[in-house]
Amino acid sequence: MGLFLVGIGIVFVQYLWGSYQRAALMNTWVETPCVIETAQIDDSELNQRGVTKYILEVTFGYEFEGQSYVSNRLKRLKVEGSDPKKITQKLKEFPAGTETACYVNPDDPAFAVLKKDSKAGLYTIWFPCLIIVGGGGMILTALFRRS
Repeated sequence: MGLFLVGIGIVFVQYLWGSYQRAALMNTWVETPCVIETAQIDDSELNQRGVTKYILEVTFGYEFEGQSYVSNRLKRLKVEGSDPKKITQKLKEFPAGTETACYVNPDDPAFAVLKKDSKAGLYTIWFPCLIIVGGGGMILTALFRRS
């Protein structure tokens, strides 16, 4: 059981650390002015339970190093949900024609987002570390238990 807990803890630590690293990398991206061209909700897909999946689609244009680009990424991953009210609330944040800032990946200027990823992975990494410590304690107890 101790080995299982240590293994699961390590998997989650790696996942959360990778999540944090992707978010931290976005801090090196260049903040650039952009204009929101369109904002709409796509309800043409179903989720794995057969319920309508609402996807927020925002298209914006920006210039980077003299080149014009268009992106459709609000965040690195799609913003979607099964509650149309929540997605509609988010849609109101991005009216067409609004001038705002976007974040451009300098290594791939065609890749830009309106919102950076959260660094919450680093703030929650302590929990799987506790699982690793607990599993390690179980292993040590099993190895050094006096009969």
